[in-house]
Amino acid sequence: MLDSVAKPTLAAYCELIIVSLLFSPRGIMGTKSAFLFPGDFWLIEEPSVETQTIPFDSFFLQTGSWPLGCGVSISTRKGGVIVFDFSGYPDALMRVSDGPEYFSDAIQATQTRVKVINAFSLCLHTARLENENFSIDTFRIDHQDLFHLTGEDVSSGMGGNGLRKLPTPLVGGYLRDYYKHGIIPKTSLDLACEVLESIISCEYDKSLDLASLLNDAATSFSNHEFASSLITAWTVCETLLQHHWTSYMKSRHGSTINSSRKQKLIGRDFTASVVSEVLELAEIIDPETLNALDKARKARNAWMHSIKSPSYEDARDAIGLAARMLGGVLGRNVRVELPLGVSGL
Repeated sequence: MLDSVAKPTLAAYCELIIVSLLFSPRGIMGTKSAFLFPGDFWLIEEPSVETQTIPFDSFFLQTGSWPLGCGVSISTRKGGVIVFDFSGYPDALMRVSDGPEYFSDAIQATQTRVKVINAFSLCLHTARLENENFSIDTFRIDHQDLFHLTGEDVSSGMGGNGLRKLPTPLVGGYLRDYYKHGIIPKTSLDLACEVLESIISCEYDKSLDLASLLNDAATSFSNHEFASSLITAWTVCETLLQHHWTSYMKSRHGSTINSSRKQKLIGRDFTASVVSEVLELAEIIDPETLNALDKARKARNAWMHSIKSPSYEDARDAIGLAARMLGGVLGRNVRVELPLGVSGL
């Protein structure tokens, strides 16, 4: 465990790679998790073309900061790192204990952090479409992409597998990434954080989970994983359909519906097909949504029951439907328009 780095050196930064997780002296899991932005763009500002290395003491200099009302704070760093501070978001924190629940608590807290960051990926995709009319691939991170900061700056200590994703350390700094081109402007990051705030703060308690799932579907689509993309997008659609169904039942009968009838209404007799038909008749969803739900459901069933591979159009349309339905619950536009290419022909 490394508590301080007085003078950054190649040996010191290599030593950081072996550290998996650090905890603060107060016995609480370090609140800051960071990752190197995996896209082809710099964040807010780009190093000059003459730059060979980014010095250690400026690589983590803050270039932008967004404190969200939900308790999460996001900042960007000069070297292309994004830092999420979860100090005000209890679901992403844990207390260190010696009990058997320690390991499960640590995994759960980390999963929450990953979920928030993957939802942010979706928000950034939407924001760039809205602000710049520019479509970029979403990204998906997991716990191995994260590294953790234990203080206000890197000199206070950091560790985690994500350190392996940082650029090659040379004498004097980190090697500049010449494969990156262009920047993501602050205005788009502003909007991305605004959209993420609306997702986390939404009254519908599954909004964050669904945003993260929709990001998974979009990323799978970019990777030509159309079956995974379709199934994940359909999960989002079906969950939102059930949300509308439950809300409709409450609006019609309030608290007068007894438990046995409720179980029947949400049971196997009322399939997604039946529920969508009723909701369309009740004008809860429109005919376009009904038709899109039918198409997505049939494509999903063809894969699940007959291993009939979906086309990219099937996956694309299901993602678009999921985005529209999620946006309807959030009360704001959620746009997903993914570039798709093929090489080697």
